[in-house]
Amino acid sequence: MPRIVLDAMGGDFFPDTNIKGALKAVSEYPITVILVGNRPLIEKSLKKYKQFPHKNIEIVHAKDVIEMTDSPAKAFRSKKKSSIHIGLEFVKSGQADAFVSAGNTGAVLTATTFILGRIEGIERPALAGIIPSEKKHFTMLDMGSNVDCKPDHLAQFAVMGNCFSKEILKTSSPRVGLLNIGEEREKGNMLTQQSYDLIETLDLNFIGNVEGKDLTKGKADVVICDGFVGNNVLKFGEGITSLFRKFFKEEAKRSLISFLGLLLLKPTFKRFKKRFDYDEYGGAYFLGVNGISIIAHGSASEKAIKNALKMAYQSVQSSMIDKIKFSLKNSNIPLKDKSNS
Repeated sequence: MPRIVLDAMGGDFFPDTNIKGALKAVSEYPITVILVGNRPLIEKSLKKYKQFPHKNIEIVHAKDVIEMTDSPAKAFRSKKKSSIHIGLEFVKSGQADAFVSAGNTGAVLTATTFILGRIEGIERPALAGIIPSEKKHFTMLDMGSNVDCKPDHLAQFAVMGNCFSKEILKTSSPRVGLLNIGEEREKGNMLTQQSYDLIETLDLNFIGNVEGKDLTKGKADVVICDGFVGNNVLKFGEGITSLFRKFFKEEAKRSLISFLGLLLLKPTFKRFKKRFDYDEYGGAYFLGVNGISIIAHGSASEKAIKNALKMAYQSVQSSMIDKIKFSLKNSNIPLKDKSNS
């Protein structure tokens, strides 16, 4: 049975939201969740639930807490007894199979990279997110961990994203696209042009360049870009969702007719929310490190935590790390052993 570490002190609503998500996850999936954090606080919160003590819930004490405002580098050096640090050490030592946190993203990325190390041949690990579209969900990376990239990095992202799409989204032959300002191969800057030439040589279903307007149409199953572009796309999407929500709330107040019309559309809005709700996907996967590390949003709900744990479970069951290693070794990307650097 997979053992998954959950950072009980992560997120805006710790530890209650994390504990609720963990209890839901162990009731639905054959996993053991190891809650790492302040033991007295966790035990106090768990007493609220009749399911505890639960045979598939364990607690590991961590005296340090990394705040959302902490500097990632300083936190890594000065808070060695934090829930993030201890949880990742469990994965490294083999005491756990995966790590999930809704805590300080920078701190999780830094600790994951240094503690788990990089897969041989990966120069820059990348955040992979699951994004909804008209047809189906697609994978996009990098979502913000690397703002400056080289063509080799984007080629590595393509190989990893292809594996992720196959194993997590069950896409048989993922269509891999390079995010650019036009479809023609000569479009874009030097990075995208050189990346196009390199990715084209890989054993992937590469469909060439895709534009921003193609993302919502589901033209590609895997979209590759640097972290600067990817993070801006992500934040823009979050802003648009918030704009729609605010717009319809204001429209409902304008008149009785508007209110009744929107009330009739309530079932439609519920379906829309379910399809495009971040909570349905749980978190972003940090690909390229020598272990499973998943980062949920700081404001993640118990549903998002449960689904992040589900993603971790799926990754363990599919042996995704081994498959990424195999794919990299069988690609023609020049590999450099930087796994421990």
